[in-house]
Amino acid sequence: MGVELEGKTILLVEDDELLERMYEKQIQFAGGKVISALTGEAGLSKLETEKVDLVLLDLMMPKMNGYEVLRRMKANPRTEHIPVIILTNLDAHPEYVEEATGVKADEYLVKSNTSVEEVIGKIAVHLGLRKE
Repeated sequence: MGVELEGKTILLVEDDELLERMYEKQIQFAGGKVISALTGEAGLSKLETEKVDLVLLDLMMPKMNGYEVLRRMKANPRTEHIPVIILTNLDAHPEYVEEATGVKADEYLVKSNTSVEEVIGKIAVHLGLRKE
């Protein structure tokens, strides 16, 4: 793996600190830079101040959930182009995201069904660094 995400910055919006550290270490191992946000509000704030290539977004978070983060991101001309991969424990119903937000995420992954290596692979695909 090593340099697959070299030079790319991933915003990881995840409220579970253990999962956040696990994904962060693997993204860094793959050569990427990670900006972490433990809340939806913090995630949106980081998008205002940082150059981000892709967002890895949990749906179920306190206060502002991932649905609201996605809706606001895609409504903002500065962030609407950034690919978003939903990474959730909610069972595989990506159509619910679109119904709830009016916008579509680029990918919908269920944490319990997806290895960290698969997540890294999907990030690479959505950044145009690897074919599906």
